[in-house]
Amino acid sequence: MSYNRFNTILRCWHFTEVDISAIGAQRSHKIYPLIHKVVDNFRRLYLPGDVIVVDESMVKFRGKLIILTYNPAKTDRYGMKIYKACTVNSYTWSYQIYSGVSEQLEGLDKPGSTVIQLTEPILNAGRLIVADNYYTSIPLTMYLKEQKTDLCGTLRKNKKYLPKDVKN
Repeated sequence: MSYNRFNTILRCWHFTEVDISAIGAQRSHKIYPLIHKVVDNFRRLYLPGDVIVVDESMVKFRGKLIILTYNPAKTDRYGMKIYKACTVNSYTWSYQIYSGVSEQLEGLDKPGSTVIQLTEPILNAGRLIVADNYYTSIPLTMYLKEQKTDLCGTLRKNKKYLPKDVKN
């Protein structure tokens, strides 16, 4: 097979049918069936302990990619941003690739909705979720408490719904 033929096949390679209506909804809709298959296997093969850590990571990449993000504060400034739910042994139990568009749950901000989407199968089990100040908020804490799940994390002073006596 020639180099040009290989590049043509690689450029047109899809894991799903091309759906014009889905193109505007999710920028990475072509790889979602593959991502869901991998995440389902991660979840099926390992049952996490009592503590789950939610954080983001950047996979370094400088090529052409529609979901490429730029963050000057990170050491890998260009790459794919991935939200991950990990165990304390560093096992990635669940993840989402940031594509610019995310489903927001009612009453929660986007980071809080991301935490719920990553940890939804293990809610109502008395576990502890650890997150940094990007994810931690009062509405998320209240939502997780209703789901019999605890949240531990730092909190920014400028977050919404924070009592005035805590801000000072």
